[in-house]
Amino acid sequence: SGRWLSFPAPAVPAVMRRLPARLSDPRQAWPAPLRGLLPAGAVMDAIAVTILAAACALVGGVRRASTGRWFGPRWPTRSAGRRRAVRHHDPAIAGARWATRRDLTPLRIRQPAPGRLVVGRSGRHLVATEHRHSVLVLGPTQSGKTTGLAIPAILEWAGPVVATSVKDDLAAATLGWRGGQGSCWVFDPTRSSGLARPAGWSPLAEATGWSGAQRVAAWMVESTPARGGMSDGAFWFAAAAKLLAPLLLAARRGDATMADVVRWTNCGDYDEALRILDFHGDMEAAVALAACAARDDRLRSSVGTTLETVLGPFEDPVVASSTSTIDIDPSALLSGPNSLYLCGPSHEQARVQALFATLVASVVSAAVARANHLDGPLDPPLLLVLDEAANVAPLRDLDTLASTGAGLGIQLVTVCQDIGQLGARYGPERARTIANNHRAKVVLSGISDLSTLDLLSGLAGEAAVRTDTMTSDLRDGRRSRSTAIAYRRLASSDELRRIEPGEGVLIYGHLPAARLALRPWYLDRSLRARVDKAPGHRP
Repeated sequence: SGRWLSFPAPAVPAVMRRLPARLSDPRQAWPAPLRGLLPAGAVMDAIAVTILAAACALVGGVRRASTGRWFGPRWPTRSAGRRRAVRHHDPAIAGARWATRRDLTPLRIRQPAPGRLVVGRSGRHLVATEHRHSVLVLGPTQSGKTTGLAIPAILEWAGPVVATSVKDDLAAATLGWRGGQGSCWVFDPTRSSGLARPAGWSPLAEATGWSGAQRVAAWMVESTPARGGMSDGAFWFAAAAKLLAPLLLAARRGDATMADVVRWTNCGDYDEALRILDFHGDMEAAVALAACAARDDRLRSSVGTTLETVLGPFEDPVVASSTSTIDIDPSALLSGPNSLYLCGPSHEQARVQALFATLVASVVSAAVARANHLDGPLDPPLLLVLDEAANVAPLRDLDTLASTGAGLGIQLVTVCQDIGQLGARYGPERARTIANNHRAKVVLSGISDLSTLDLLSGLAGEAAVRTDTMTSDLRDGRRSRSTAIAYRRLASSDELRRIEPGEGVLIYGHLPAARLALRPWYLDRSLRARVDKAPGHRP
C-alpha cells in the first residue's frame, strides 16, 4: 500500500514466539488483520530470517555485557582451561617427539641392502640400520623376536652367519636357504634338535699352543655359571683356569680328547699330562701344571672341584662324543656365505653354555685375526645372531664386541628378554654398556622389567606439553590467558609395556624414537619364498 504497517509494540514478543513454528508460511505468525497486507513467498521468508537473526544478536549482546560470555552456562566460572600436547616441532619449545618420515630418511630403504639389518617397516618402506651397525632386540617370549627379526636377518644376509638358539624354528626356517648359499654346520652337542646330522667340535681345536690353551681355558671358565652359595667364586675360577690350560695343551699334543681331560681331573693324577708336555718341550705349561699339582691337598681339592664344575658337560657320553671330532673350521666359515648353527633346548643351556660360548668366541677370534690380516673390516661382514644372549652363549666381552664390531666387520643381532636378564649375567653396569653399544635398540610388546622400561623410556626423551588456562573475573567478566610449558616422558613405561603385538619402538643413535611394524618372515612374500623353495641341505 506504500506506507508502513501500524503494529502495536507489545504484540512483537507474541509474533517472535510463534514465528519459529510457522517458517513454512511466516504470515501465520502475525495477527489475522495484518496477514493480508504482508508480502508472500521469498520476500516474507527473508524478512523472517532477518528478524530471527536480530533477536539472537540482541540476546547474545545482553548476555555478553552481563557475563562476559556469548553462549554457555548462565553462571560465571572462575576459570576454564584445557591441556594439549605440542604435536609439532616448535623451535621455541624444544622437546622429544616421535620420528617423522623425514627423520627416518637415513634408515629407509626399498629393498634389503648388504651390510644393513632390517628392523621393521615404516609405511611402505623398510627400516634398516646403517652399514655395519648392530641391533639389540628386547622382548619377552612370543613377542616376535625370532620370527620378525632373527630369521629375516639370516635369510637376507650375504656373508657368513653364526646363529645360536634355544628353539629349532630358527635353524629349521633358514637352514635350507643358507645351505644353498654355502656350507652349513649344526653344532648340537646334546643331540636334541632333530635337525640334520650334527657336526663335531672340541675346545682342543684352539689349544694349538700355550697362549691358545690359556685363551680357551679362560673362555670356558668365564662362561660357566657359578653354583649358588659359592664364596670367593672369582678366585676359585681363576685357579681352575690356571689348571685347565696345561691340561688342554697336553690333550691336544697327545691326540687325546676332552674325555681324557675329565679323567685327569677326576683322578687328580696329572703325571700323564706332565709327560706329554715334557716330551713336546712345552716347559711353561709343564711348570704351571706342576705348580698346581704341588699345592697342599686342601687347596688342590678345592681347585679340582671347581674345575669339575667347568668340565661337567663333558662327562655326558653324548656331549663327549660330539667333541671327539673337529668338523667345524672357523677360518672356512669366514671364507664365504657359510653358516654355523648352535642348537640346544633351554633346559640344557646350563650344561652346554660354556661349550657354546667357547665355540662362538673362537669364531670371533678368527674374525678379528682375519680383519687384522686384511687391514680392514670383513667384507661381507660376519653376522652373529645371539638368541637368549645371556644364557645360550654368553660372550665375556659382549660389551666390547658391540662397540668395536663395526670396525672389524662383525655385526650383532643380540636378542634378550630384557636388560635385567643381561644384568644377571654381566652385572647392571655392563648390561647398560652392552645396551648403549648397540646403535639400534628395538623394544617389543609385553616387557615387564622395570629397569628395561625405565632405561628405554628415558632414552626416548621428554616431550613438551603446553597448558593454556583461561580465567574470567567474577565481577566485570574480564578474561586473562596464561600459558605454561611442562615436560613428560614421550613414551612412559606403561606405554612401552602396552606396545601392540607385531609392533615395536626403535631407539636409534641420535634419531628420535620411532614406531615400527615388525616383518615376520611368514608374512613377507620374498622371505617366505626363500623358506618354502630352499634346496635340500646336507651338512
